[in-house]
Amino acid sequence: TASPTYYCHYNTVLQTCHEDVVIPVDLRVYSPPGECLLPDNTVAHVVGRIFAPPSSKILMDVLSIVPYPGDPKADNYEDNILDDTSVAIWGVGAVINNMEYGADSKTHFFNLAVSDYVRD
Repeated sequence: TASPTYYCHYNTVLQTCHEDVVIPVDLRVYSPPGECLLPDNTVAHVVGRIFAPPSSKILMDVLSIVPYPGDPKADNYEDNILDDTSVAIWGVGAVINNMEYGADSKTHFFNLAVSDYVRD
């Protein structure tokens, strides 16, 4: 027989290098029954598998999560967190159009056809 799997959901945001741009994310973290691993307002480095539906939250199944140390309730918690706005996304697929440039002439865009990731 199959045993049940337990997890917690966290509503959070993905911060980008532009301070005014944040992307809503639903993190799903596997955890023991009845235990949520992270207190509210914890900052963490996360590696996970994502599904990004158009005009909706990114859904992420967490593979690895490393919270920054300290008490997220403390007024100075974020003072000791590095300003790390690097985001890495890996996808395996085929580029299906030519690269386009953004309005700033530095940003590059292209469409990538990747296989589906199904989240139940």
